[in-house]
Amino acid sequence: MNNFERIEKGRKKLSFKLARGLVKLLYPRPKYRFLGEGFGEGPFIFIANHSGSNTPTRVECYFPKDFYMWGTYETTVGFKSLHKYLIHTYYHQKKKVPLLFASIIGTIFAPFAYMFFQEMRIIPTYTDHRFITTIKASMNVIKDGKAIVIYPEDSSDGYKEKIEKFYNGFLAIGEIAKKRGYDLPIFVSYYHKKQREFIIDKPISYSALMEKYNNQDDASNYLRERMNELMNK
Repeated sequence: MNNFERIEKGRKKLSFKLARGLVKLLYPRPKYRFLGEGFGEGPFIFIANHSGSNTPTRVECYFPKDFYMWGTYETTVGFKSLHKYLIHTYYHQKKKVPLLFASIIGTIFAPFAYMFFQEMRIIPTYTDHRFITTIKASMNVIKDGKAIVIYPEDSSDGYKEKIEKFYNGFLAIGEIAKKRGYDLPIFVSYYHKKQREFIIDKPISYSALMEKYNNQDDASNYLRERMNELMNK
């Protein structure tokens, strides 16, 4: 059984259904407002701001298309890793919670988060040579006709309304997919926390993006600026 099969089997468990139901109580269904056409058929890349836990949880529970999302590997490799990530990275570093309180909150929520994360459709991401496994898993999802959901912002200094920096790794998917016959549409989105609404721009294909910008840094910067523009739509 591969990892995708394990996840899909796990999502049928009563424990996951109960956890997902609780999450839905905490995170109500969002609205989707398209500035262009809808998602259509076939695989695509969907990028959005992270907004703390607001965007990923709503994507997991309510996204209208079949998908897998990129997520840091620390949330997928075991309870100890997730526990440490919640305390030191998520609550203390990104949410700016004092370490003592971050330890308390992280410890309380770690068992529930572990039960939930185990069956989420997450493709683990890495910052070293293991990133190739992220690419391979993503290509399997694309070949299966599913979407890839990615949060490319640099949130190392916390989650911000206006996105200041993108990581470029997500464009590697577009490049490799194109070489294999998939010119993926890229949907840029911004999630408004107060309005509980996704603003989704009209799609741009990877090939059109790279025709307009001759390197991935400029292309990534364009997408980041467009995401920030959507904040005011």
